[in-house]
Amino acid sequence: MSQELSQALRREGPWTLAAALVFATVSLLLGWPLSPLVAVIMAAAVWSVSLLLRHHRGLTGIDGMDCVIAGVLIAAALAVRLASPIYLDFLQGNLSPVSTVPAPAGVHRTPTHDVFGVGAWGLGYPFNTSGCTNAPVGPHNQEVKTCGYVFDEVYFPVDALKDLKGIDFFDPEPPLTKLIIAGGISWLGFNPWGWRIMSAILGSLVIGVLYFMARRLWRRNRVFPTLAALFLSLDGLELVESRTGVIDVIAVFFVMLAYWMFLLHWHARTRRQWLSTLYLTAVASGLGLACKADMLPAIMLMLVLLVGRFVRPRLRFRVGRGGRSRWLIPPSPDDPLEAARRTMVRGLTWSWHYLAAGVVIAFIFYASFFRYWTISHSLYVNFANTSGPTVTCTGLVAKASVCDLPVAMPLREFHLGPANFWLPTGFNLVQSVADVEWNSLGSLSYQATLKATHPFASPFYSWPLDAHPVLFYATYTGNGVSTVNGQTVSNYTWISDMGNPAIFWLGLLALAWCLYLVLRRRDRVALFILSGFLFDWLVLWSWPSRILFFYEYIEALPFVCLALAYCCAQLLDVRAVVQVARLRLGTHSLAPISGGVVLAVVLCFAYFYPLWTGQPIPSTDFFQHIWIPGWY
Repeated sequence: MSQELSQALRREGPWTLAAALVFATVSLLLGWPLSPLVAVIMAAAVWSVSLLLRHHRGLTGIDGMDCVIAGVLIAAALAVRLASPIYLDFLQGNLSPVSTVPAPAGVHRTPTHDVFGVGAWGLGYPFNTSGCTNAPVGPHNQEVKTCGYVFDEVYFPVDALKDLKGIDFFDPEPPLTKLIIAGGISWLGFNPWGWRIMSAILGSLVIGVLYFMARRLWRRNRVFPTLAALFLSLDGLELVESRTGVIDVIAVFFVMLAYWMFLLHWHARTRRQWLSTLYLTAVASGLGLACKADMLPAIMLMLVLLVGRFVRPRLRFRVGRGGRSRWLIPPSPDDPLEAARRTMVRGLTWSWHYLAAGVVIAFIFYASFFRYWTISHSLYVNFANTSGPTVTCTGLVAKASVCDLPVAMPLREFHLGPANFWLPTGFNLVQSVADVEWNSLGSLSYQATLKATHPFASPFYSWPLDAHPVLFYATYTGNGVSTVNGQTVSNYTWISDMGNPAIFWLGLLALAWCLYLVLRRRDRVALFILSGFLFDWLVLWSWPSRILFFYEYIEALPFVCLALAYCCAQLLDVRAVVQVARLRLGTHSLAPISGGVVLAVVLCFAYFYPLWTGQPIPSTDFFQHIWIPGWY
């Protein structure tokens, strides 16, 4: 390992350093608040992960070329998310390496930094100067009216800031996502850059995770993982969520990470691989569950697949009578590799290890409340009837719906020279467990009894159609004017989480094709893709009576991209015979269909890019982008 590492340092170290310096230089020129040291650390972290994946390539299926492709896709996605909206100022003749250029004709924006003719607003642009709320940013945590939020940023970043400052608030979701957002705020301050940076980073990294996941799922070629990651990076829902300080894309990162670890566990060849990947899956699942309940369908699917692996060779099901009976589930010849894996697992007291993995998931979920334990807080336990009778919780009797709970893990500040740090002075295990349980019950009560209306709410069955997305931000005045066909028209500005129509609508056909492959060919890859889509879409969202929104579909979106990429990759090897009656017109490759799909996705991304990034466009152009009534 040491020799391999030294060779990699000599061969790849200079390229990694060069990439970090380029990123740092661009950050400085465009005015991004990212220091060169951070750029070097990020590049070194990505490179270290690539070394680890290649060292275990027998398990991961990842080689150097895979790391290069995934790295390019991640870097491109991160650049788009950090820089958007991007203006190609070189089209107006601004070709200087570094300059400050005026806004394009008809576009209302202040001059921006220009690098080789490309100008950008950047992730931290405070679009919504009228979207304001109180935040504890004043002296002694005084509430001060702050602005610049987009959509639900009025909630999550403020809650994350309260976590940083130790201020009590009711959180109807598990706490990890807010703690991750708090990390960005601690890094860059309480501003749009600070509360959006973690979404941008994890929203870009999930594209690489999807590449590795697809590579492990089907190793025939690199077209499948490349297209899957490319499609996800070019989708509007993923782009908007990655550029906004909300929690969904953070949860999706850990959900997809857990799926990838599970696939590695599924393909483990040795006992050591089986054990390590099992507990890595548990860690990723615990982190996902600590982010959002969206992890539950993924855990359920993993359990179903693991049970199916052991049951399927013994499963027989015949219907009918006598000689007319037929197999509904026919006998399946045992796969020698699968049989070997089952034999290996039996020698590992596998049931105890799976129980231990469940304990790891639960422990990480409970431990994610570590900040909550250090804060003096009140717990809301009766959302159905807040003026109801008294309730009892953890030995305390509270009127109406509030229980005042003691601090489970008090902190004390210590000084070591100029550095200040905090250490716990005690820990009440019973109280900490009760805190998590009561907070979870309060969250479930809140989610189950929430009664509200919203113009952009939509039922779950409309999400795959991209029928009614959520409008995050919109202004119709004050955006400058444009001249169109000799007439002066106002510019409109939108940020909508509408999905890429090419991915959504063609993805439905791809999912139908996966169903065909499952029924007719027993295709295991198609079965996994289809199962992941159905579990992440239907299990959590088909039954609630509460108000629902389109962005919840983001958990199922990676499987739509996988389905579309899988179909495109398979079409590359298909040749169809065209024949009319007895006239044979020859054999033709279906590869151009795959090329047409990729072209459609890219063109749709370029066409709808302004509506995803808040780029002002003439009102006449704006209405040409509204293809169906539910988008407006």
